[in-house]
Amino acid sequence: MLNRLPRHMPPLDVMLADIGNPTTREVAKALDVTERTVRRWLSHGTAPRPVMLALFWVTSWGLSATDCETFNTAMLNRGLATALKEEIGRLQARLDRLGRIADFGSANDPAPGVAVARPTLPVAPQENRPPSVRTGEPGSTAEPEPGSTQQPRGFQRG
Repeated sequence: MLNRLPRHMPPLDVMLADIGNPTTREVAKALDVTERTVRRWLSHGTAPRPVMLALFWVTSWGLSATDCETFNTAMLNRGLATALKEEIGRLQARLDRLGRIADFGSANDPAPGVAVARPTLPVAPQENRPPSVRTGEPGSTAEPEPGSTQQPRGFQRG
């Protein structure tokens, strides 16, 4: 983080010119110092490094450096998000392949609790179904009730 501090900064008078030549009163008020202190800095042509850094970040050079850093960070995060989406896609494809191998209910099941995707049949509207199907009674083709451990047919992860 500290490597982002500028090594070379323009002289004090050039930075003040870049931000619109503020008066000594405006500079003193912004930096919470006396006007006499600001006049002394101007007579010497320099100020303490913290003051120079504070002024640098409000000049066009400091704003440009901040914009560049922001852009680079955004591009880095975009690349990371893209890579993670691709990794998720690869892992989902691998999980689907492992799930299609077989569902034997073995101890080394690649994805326990995830049913293999099977084609689903169209479901009739709720009011047209027989009562046993609507209530989820054993032997019915209705989806299990909430809280049930049984997975509905055609369930796919993702």
